[in-house]
Amino acid sequence: MYQQLYEQMRWSIEAGQLPAGTRLPATRTLAKELGVSRNTVLVAYDRLLAEGYLDGRVGSGTVVASRKPARDEGASPPRPAARPELRISRAATRMAEAAAYFTPAHDQLRYPDRPFTLGVPALDQFPAKVWGHLLLRASHQLTGALYTHRDPAGYWPLRKGIAAMLGLMRGVRCTPEQVIVQPSAQTAVHMVAMTLLEPGDQVLVEDPGLQAIRGALHSAGVRLCPVPVDAEGMCIDVGAERYPDARMAVVTPNNHFPLSVRMSEARRRRLLDWARERDGWVVEDDYDGEFWSQNPGPPLHQTDAEGRAIYVGTFSKILFPGMCLAYLVVPPDLAQVAAAVQRATVNSLNILTQAALAEFIDGNHLARHVRRMRGIYAERGEALVDGLRAKLGGFVTVTDAPPGTHLVAWTPDDTDERRLAQLSRESRLRVYPLSSFADEPDRLGRGLVLGYAATPPEKILSGVDRLAMVVERYTGSRFPTGGRDVRNPGMRRSI
Repeated sequence: MYQQLYEQMRWSIEAGQLPAGTRLPATRTLAKELGVSRNTVLVAYDRLLAEGYLDGRVGSGTVVASRKPARDEGASPPRPAARPELRISRAATRMAEAAAYFTPAHDQLRYPDRPFTLGVPALDQFPAKVWGHLLLRASHQLTGALYTHRDPAGYWPLRKGIAAMLGLMRGVRCTPEQVIVQPSAQTAVHMVAMTLLEPGDQVLVEDPGLQAIRGALHSAGVRLCPVPVDAEGMCIDVGAERYPDARMAVVTPNNHFPLSVRMSEARRRRLLDWARERDGWVVEDDYDGEFWSQNPGPPLHQTDAEGRAIYVGTFSKILFPGMCLAYLVVPPDLAQVAAAVQRATVNSLNILTQAALAEFIDGNHLARHVRRMRGIYAERGEALVDGLRAKLGGFVTVTDAPPGTHLVAWTPDDTDERRLAQLSRESRLRVYPLSSFADEPDRLGRGLVLGYAATPPEKILSGVDRLAMVVERYTGSRFPTGGRDVRNPGMRRSI
């Protein structure tokens, strides 16, 4: 028995399951937990101490040593027998392919402001002291009823705050009963698809578009139908002709990702007409809609007179990714059904975070933060555009910085985007090939998607310098400055 315990603990240390500095239980405590004699644990500990896997410190107990000894393969625990090739679902395959172009979670945690990162807001500008105070106050105010809070639709004061916020900031007409709190925008889209569609049903998606949304729809078992995007947004007539059986469209009409175009009024009316004709639905992901420095006009949801539009928003890109709170706005007659589906899937969310966020909204901190971020993001976007034109104007073409948090730097048609992105990552830059967001990339021009929200201007310019060296390495030559300022040159192939 001591040999089994020794081998298990040694494997855990070598594999990193027990990292250096981990304090181990006292021998009496562990013996009681495992139901063995204390001598069994003592012998296992003594052997690990003798071999250098553990350190015994007077007054500090036994901890995992900071340096592991050379490994002896003969003493390792047996490995499971080899099995056939792992079989995974098509949805998981698609998500794994998409994840290859994004930042590992541990790397993003260590370097949140690495130049050109997507999906991370300006963490250096977040009012952390205010948030910490509200979080502490919420923890002190929790009552017995809140400790057992299980409303699947979310904390009622937060739902009221979200409804008020949307009315004032985005012009969305809704009541708190229509708001369903979610852990993420992806979960929200997944839940909508599960609620309103059957497996195998067709869903129109923008091409190019958000890979995370595609993954959420795949996991709901529906069939994705890519529809091209032009300067007016999703080409709904093309989608209706190609996919006559589709009953749902998922769009980012207010600030398309990644092309940063706003859907025209005519295209919005046609999209809602299509939903009415098909007895279908439109899911409106308000991607970066809060960060327009000028009045962007009303969301699609506001012009929906028949309750066909479902609005999706998230706090992860407004405040910080670890917030893990988003929301749905559903038609009134769908609210109870959506809450029931939520109970069967997500169930309930962290009440402490919800309570603090409700106070954050009610105290006008959110509105103040968003107004401030509009100016900061505009400044950072301008810094990126100026830097690209100064250093890479002969290779990339960029428009003025669009509203939001990212832009597309268009490159020559023969550019190997994926190779260029890989070289950039080797230089500690987070660069994303435009083709990685498309189902049919041949329609698009070539380009790199670059985020600027998370990075201060001085680091953006430093990142552009490194990107210029990467491009020089890729092409073998330097490029003159003075790139042309045109509107989304890749659009010419979008249909």
